[in-house]
Amino acid sequence: MSQTSTRPSQAEQETPRRLGAGPAFAMAAVLLVTMIGTTLPTSLYSRYEERIGFGVEMTAVVFAVYALGVIVALLVTGRWSDTLGRKPLMAAALTVGIASDVVFLFASDHLGVLLAGRVVSGLSAGITVGTASVFIVETAAGRLGSRASDLGGGANMLGLGLGPVLAAVLVAFGPWTFQLTYLVHAALCVVGLLVLSTARETVDKPSPRPAGALSPLKPALPAEVRADFVRVSILAFAGFAVFGLYTALIPTVTADVLGISAAVPVSLIILVAYAASLLGHQVVRPLSERNATLVAVALLVAGMACLALSLWQASTVAIVFAGLFGGAGQGVAFNRGLGVLTSRAPGDQKGAVTSTFFVVCYVAISVPVILAGILVAHLGAEVAGLWFALAVAVLAVVAGVLTLAQERRQG
Repeated sequence: MSQTSTRPSQAEQETPRRLGAGPAFAMAAVLLVTMIGTTLPTSLYSRYEERIGFGVEMTAVVFAVYALGVIVALLVTGRWSDTLGRKPLMAAALTVGIASDVVFLFASDHLGVLLAGRVVSGLSAGITVGTASVFIVETAAGRLGSRASDLGGGANMLGLGLGPVLAAVLVAFGPWTFQLTYLVHAALCVVGLLVLSTARETVDKPSPRPAGALSPLKPALPAEVRADFVRVSILAFAGFAVFGLYTALIPTVTADVLGISAAVPVSLIILVAYAASLLGHQVVRPLSERNATLVAVALLVAGMACLALSLWQASTVAIVFAGLFGGAGQGVAFNRGLGVLTSRAPGDQKGAVTSTFFVVCYVAISVPVILAGILVAHLGAEVAGLWFALAVAVLAVVAGVLTLAQERRQG
């Protein structure tokens, strides 16, 4: 799973060439295709469990290793597109996405291959995170220019949400259960490469190349933003943990508690959470930092209350609303948190601070999911889900209390 960075690049700050709405939409489509690939396995996890013979604990690990690939690629390649250009990095993301599809073709009988495929898929997403949003902004023009970041965010979240749906439909109605999904995505990536080949580069590549231009991003936390970082990171951690649960373990929860095991309806439940996150990105715009934080807290707590209700009453409606509220809360928390950090971090350390924030976010979609998987295996989906809901709600409330306390100190 990935959220596209909104960090302005050096090239973006230097007034890049704006090429028009058409190319911007084309690049958004390329981003969508890339992100679809990262969530395709969600609708296949139960089948991998049966075929290979592992349990829900390992399913959580299979999902979580994706975050490792994202973090490595983000830190290593995060600044490369400013020097090498946007097109080469986007082409690399698509190519690595195809490579992950090839690995997945041989994963139906081998756990190690499945894990490798997830890591490679994470690498594709990590390369995309550092490049796609800026590329879309730079190719936009006119009225779209001011909304180009929304286009990138929309493509990102829509791609993440459509991955499980596409896989579920292909598994339900097509042949080759463990291969067709990845063959289709590889074909989409090839089309994406063709579309990308028609795009114009938006970066004037420096010559000679500046020293350290390709060096990895180094996470950092300057004293000026530490208090803010703690607050927004706790809230973002809670939101991303919800995404991790929905993408990795909701199929298990719906099957064990609600009796819903068909891939298509389960994938639509997951799609609700991602669509709600996109809505949360839009809602947060006119809100102050304080109000946005309180809205995110309220949404996450409401979402976890709905999750608890769905487990207690075996309610499908409640679990849909859990995704709706929880996803929207994640969107508000992430958008506002990133905005706070990029606006307050020292100019020469914005990249390092946002990199640190992204590391926290991707840890949040991995570690809590692994813990939840262990609880599901030993206590059952219902009890594990209740503990998860309580933990997320507590984290959200703590973030809200810290925000109000800081406001009181400053006021």
